[in-house]
Amino acid sequence: MTLFPEHIAACPDCDLMQRIPALSRGETARCLRCGRTMAAGKTDSLNRTFALAVAAAIVLVIANVTPLMGLSAVGRHASTTIFGGVLKMWQEGQGITAALVAFCTVAAPTVYILFMLTILAAVRRDPAPSWAGALLRISDASRSWAMVEVMMLGILVALVKIADVATVVPGVGMFAVFALIVLFAAMTVSFDPREVWSRIRWVDRAAQPAGARRQDGFPEDRAASADGMTAAKLGLVSCGACGLLAKPADLASPGYCPRCGRALALRRRHTIQRTWALLIAAAICYIPANLLPVMNTTMPAYAANDTIMNGVILLYASGSWPLALIVLVASVIIPLAKIVTMAYLLAAIQLRRPESRRERIRIYRFVEIIGRWSMLDVFVVTFVVALVQLQPIMSVEPGAGVVFFAAVVVLTMFAAEQFDPRLIWDSPDDEESDHD
Repeated sequence: MTLFPEHIAACPDCDLMQRIPALSRGETARCLRCGRTMAAGKTDSLNRTFALAVAAAIVLVIANVTPLMGLSAVGRHASTTIFGGVLKMWQEGQGITAALVAFCTVAAPTVYILFMLTILAAVRRDPAPSWAGALLRISDASRSWAMVEVMMLGILVALVKIADVATVVPGVGMFAVFALIVLFAAMTVSFDPREVWSRIRWVDRAAQPAGARRQDGFPEDRAASADGMTAAKLGLVSCGACGLLAKPADLASPGYCPRCGRALALRRRHTIQRTWALLIAAAICYIPANLLPVMNTTMPAYAANDTIMNGVILLYASGSWPLALIVLVASVIIPLAKIVTMAYLLAAIQLRRPESRRERIRIYRFVEIIGRWSMLDVFVVTFVVALVQLQPIMSVEPGAGVVFFAAVVVLTMFAAEQFDPRLIWDSPDDEESDHD
């Protein structure tokens, strides 16, 4: 296997070969063809991120052990924590939804912060142990499922829903969640994964981690052009985890990345079939998610089974039209738009449509960003159900629609992760791409 130096890379989104220059602080290197950020110049990245991760770990503990908010009505009081909301959903028979909320609000943030602390401590050794690379892959995956910012918006919507029937008092946990959102954003901005990968001991120690062997006759002067000189056309494979570029002896069976140990592949196998399957399942779940009630409210002189649209109408009628618009977009429009958009991208690939590639890759990136916000209504239901338990005056139970809605969110997120955006840029006659 022939390896290439780190400054030669293939864009993860369009596979264009390019040379990454040395970057000063604040500078970024973007793909010439699709605009993907390939690298960024960051000063003292590891120490800054470590300090932020320590602060995030402390705040995470506070956010999970202190009440998010309290509720008071006719002399009765109630409060809930993040785990209290999860426990209440479990007790109400919504085990799948409870597990998903626990994963997105407790497990994923905890894994992300703890693994980042471990990684940043490990890379202080030179070279860092190879297992730090495995932790980096897991922490990167867990970050996309750590939805503290979506949970925060869900808490605010829940407060508005409850405010008409009771007095709601924000707790210490709510302010801790807000601080955690800020710290997560700061960690993302300050962290440079390329610096970590450059310090990690390779899984295959016989490989050459520095000054890697260059393919004879490699046209480095053409690597920064936007004329379609892709890694696939040159018979090269880019590691999906660490970005190492290599020329395997057999493209059909490229083996494993010598730096991080991940299985190499020219393109993700069966990505179109898997993405279609996930989208079809999401479309099926979308119907009952919107027709079935997500919350059942019981009061002495009032009982209602609220669907997602009923909740939107209630927010609008109470004068909270901005929140009503947010819930409408996040819970109704975004899931449907994501299904339709992903279906369009798949159809364009299968029909071999070469035009509008830049627009399609922008659409895909937008879908990736907004998909997580569909979890908003799941969090709203969780915390309303956990708080409004003032029997016999008032109680709220989760409805059957919430589990279908949670399924739509998970399936569409998996579909976006399964999709290989490089297929958008592959030429119709590229036989080496695995489109089938």
